[in-house]
Amino acid sequence: MNIQSVLEKYSSKIDYLDLDLLISAVIKKPREFVLTHPEYKLKKSQILNLKSQISRRIKNEPVAYILGKKEFYGLEFKVDKNTLIPRPETEQLVELVLKELRTKNYQPKTSIIDVGTGSGNIIISIAKAIDKFKIQSRVLGTKFKIIGIDISRKALKIARQNAKMHKLDKKINFLQGNLLEPIIRNSIPSTRDKIQNSIIIANLPYLSSKIYNSAPGDVKNYEPRFALLSDANGLGHYKKLFKQLKKLQTARLASTSNLCESRRANCKLQTFIEFSPEQKNQLKKAILNAFPRSHPIFFKDLSGRFRIIQIEL
Repeated sequence: MNIQSVLEKYSSKIDYLDLDLLISAVIKKPREFVLTHPEYKLKKSQILNLKSQISRRIKNEPVAYILGKKEFYGLEFKVDKNTLIPRPETEQLVELVLKELRTKNYQPKTSIIDVGTGSGNIIISIAKAIDKFKIQSRVLGTKFKIIGIDISRKALKIARQNAKMHKLDKKINFLQGNLLEPIIRNSIPSTRDKIQNSIIIANLPYLSSKIYNSAPGDVKNYEPRFALLSDANGLGHYKKLFKQLKKLQTARLASTSNLCESRRANCKLQTFIEFSPEQKNQLKKAILNAFPRSHPIFFKDLSGRFRIIQIEL
């Protein structure tokens, strides 16, 4: 059986792109090869493997879980049932953080903290960009403390594997805990580090019960429920995060012994959050209730819907 025969037989059963990706993985050649070599013959073992994968996809299992990997921001990441599958729209979160670093003065020391890191795709993509000197020269002298936090030990195991795969395991510190608790509890970054600036990134569970229940089968039946669903109309995790941010903000400004040297110090605490578009007004209200003096900035995704908010504290 050649590629053309496989496409003719199974393209009506699963999405054409999914089929291309499965064939590509089985024959261990790029998708471009699949598209340009319809005459290529598959081995018997490859056909059996492909049939098994197609059967799993017919049952709505995500292709990323079948293959055990997903591309994000031009990088490949290992994923499994313990991690949320990285979404293309989340790449904008990475872009906005990198833009912040390019355009603002974050010297001399800055912590970048990814809350709810999952597979580590966001923090690794940012660290990789910094490591490859994609940031303008004005921040190359900055010393970064890069941290990924997740409540799931199994997710952190995958994140550490991804960091090692991208040769960043020595540059990213992964911590287990509920949101910012490891930072608050252990005073990391500590006063010893003299870190003045922090960028906090959060792509937390934000689906309400209503939206979760109407989600496609490949999402609802396979991806980890705890990484998708939140109470309080999908804002429960973020409201808890805001309470923790208030503690962190207080610690930074309290005295010379804390994260910032004084209230007049040039310190920045920026937070970038991904949310569901229909939550915009509720989220803004929750932010202003927690931080009355803040000025939230909303950003639209490529489809023109509000998806990310930036908060400077």
